[in-house]
Amino acid sequence: MSEINSAFIDFMYDEIEREEQLKRRLDEHGRIPTSPRTPLEFMNQEHNLPIISVPVELLMYRLKNGRTVSLQDEHLAKNSDLPDDFFSRDFNSPQAQRIQHDLLMKLSEIKDISAYFKDISNKQTEALIITNKGFVVNGNRRLSCWRTLYFEDKVEYKHFAYIKVAVLPEADEKAIDQLEADLQIAPDIRADYTWHAEAKMMKKRIEEYGENIEDVAKFYRLKSHKEVEEKIQMLEYAGEYLKRNNWDRQWSRVDKDDYAFREFVKNRKTLSGSAEKSAFESIAFAYIATAKGESGVEGRLYGKIPEIRRYLNPIINTINDELAEIKTNIPAMDDSALLIDDPDSAPDYVTDIARLLFNASEETQKKVVDISEEVIAEEKAKGKEKKNVNYIVDQVKKANTSLESAISAAGLFADFVNTDGLCNILDSIEKNVEWIRDWLANHEINH
Repeated sequence: MSEINSAFIDFMYDEIEREEQLKRRLDEHGRIPTSPRTPLEFMNQEHNLPIISVPVELLMYRLKNGRTVSLQDEHLAKNSDLPDDFFSRDFNSPQAQRIQHDLLMKLSEIKDISAYFKDISNKQTEALIITNKGFVVNGNRRLSCWRTLYFEDKVEYKHFAYIKVAVLPEADEKAIDQLEADLQIAPDIRADYTWHAEAKMMKKRIEEYGENIEDVAKFYRLKSHKEVEEKIQMLEYAGEYLKRNNWDRQWSRVDKDDYAFREFVKNRKTLSGSAEKSAFESIAFAYIATAKGESGVEGRLYGKIPEIRRYLNPIINTINDELAEIKTNIPAMDDSALLIDDPDSAPDYVTDIARLLFNASEETQKKVVDISEEVIAEEKAKGKEKKNVNYIVDQVKKANTSLESAISAAGLFADFVNTDGLCNILDSIEKNVEWIRDWLANHEINH
């Protein structure tokens, strides 16, 4: 689909005109007993919502749409001339509505909704759900596609000139948020939400609406409240990661990093010292940042972050040695920014490394990743070597354990045990033991 400037999207109805037209059409609907309706549970009641047809220009996007919460935040971060309350101070603002249109079109293109409706044989089949003031609760992405197509070619896409909508009864914002969340938990719809947008919705239910975290977990069909806590922690650390890389609130940069931040949260919890935690954060953040643009990123990070935690001490020690030339540039900073509440509990160089990497340059981050990769490879090789060294002893121990179990069984079940071939097996064991003794004697002489 060719891109259309949202400035050409016509929001020709002001708030009063929009509500008057909706009221008139609902009155007409009510006078005809056979007018179409659709069932919906809303505000703990069963409703038969009236379905009416309205001009495509009449409808307004719901600016509190959960899918776009991160995109809105990112737009504000990139456009510092806009106030922080740009999307919340006036839901009827044509400027905000046009920007919301563009954000929704991004989502529609990603989901291939645009391509689907560009085929003129694909028309509207399901009514959009709107408030009685004309704001779309369910179907914002579809509406953005229909509008783009219609205003691009009003002849070819004349079937989108009027849109079928199901109108909700009077309700407050909390009830509307609840409905969106109710619709969102369906697996096929929930998959369309980015992980950070979903985490923001959970956080909003707890902080703004005062919902119990256990109830939020049940609502989203999670196993326990710990999963909600984990998702919110992932969101907070992703926000910190973006800040440190001068990408504050650019959430689209972490769309595919949910696996990485999930592993980050899990592994960070296993560290005891706050200085070590801060160093771990910076090294893990460096991995996430430098992996951008590479294929298979999620899988590699999923496995790499636990390795960073497992080999953190040798990684920190090596960084301390190899980055000595730039350690003189360690910034003077308040350790509270690093969340280091007990700097005396760790060696000075650990805290220094945490400070050094806090807002590290891209070049330094790449160096840290290269050093870490070398250390991890070396430590793995040492582990394999150690395993090989102990292999013979371990296997003999297992064999001895099995023999001891056999002796115990012989004492308990002597009358019921099948001993066929046992003598041959014992002869083989004796030969193997004799071979190992000879090998051991020669091994000790040579070493």
